[in-house]
Amino acid sequence: MKSKAALSVLSGTLVFLVIICGSVVVVSTAPAPAGRFIVVIDPGHGGHDPGAIGWLGLQEKEVTLAIARLIELEAFLSEPRLKIVLTRRTDVYVPLKERVELASRLGAALYLSIHTNAHRNLQVKGIETLLPESWRGRSWASLSLAKRLQRSLIRELGAPDRGVKYQRLYLRWSHVPAALVEVGFITNPEEARRLASLSYQYEIARAILAGIKEYLGLTG
Repeated sequence: MKSKAALSVLSGTLVFLVIICGSVVVVSTAPAPAGRFIVVIDPGHGGHDPGAIGWLGLQEKEVTLAIARLIELEAFLSEPRLKIVLTRRTDVYVPLKERVELASRLGAALYLSIHTNAHRNLQVKGIETLLPESWRGRSWASLSLAKRLQRSLIRELGAPDRGVKYQRLYLRWSHVPAALVEVGFITNPEEARRLASLSYQYEIARAILAGIKEYLGLTG
């Protein structure tokens, strides 16, 4: 996997042109305007990495990208105090360190990775939010973010609550508060059908955005 970067100045703003897998992603390094928060949303997997393959061939990378785009859209329409930046906007693979480094480079308020879960037992279902094992008892800001996201998703979607858990995750490289949400089991027939639905993806996006706003104190 090769990537190239170039610098350009547009209207006095420094802009990175990052070429990944032949796709150009424009990333502005300008800080968010006063009173706005930058939030980096990472649609898990992408490109050669489909993630989990679920019921009837549903691919995790497609679901995560759809939800991330809906979060961006909903924030644009309803919350001017947020600037959403996606780690990928198309079906490309971005190296994991580059994803979390983007948040640090932009001075983001938080980093959120979106995934779907999988299990060999097709009856397993529910939503959980994950943090890096190495952060246990240390990153209180990330734990607060994770709890708010989990609570919002369960409240809005009515899915089984699998709680906030710790695992070995690439998020350990993040220098800003971060969490990873598993928005359902793509291997469960019932949840897979819902995850493939645009209306349910939108419900997930709204629930995630509500959790982010609560964490950032933007509920007023």
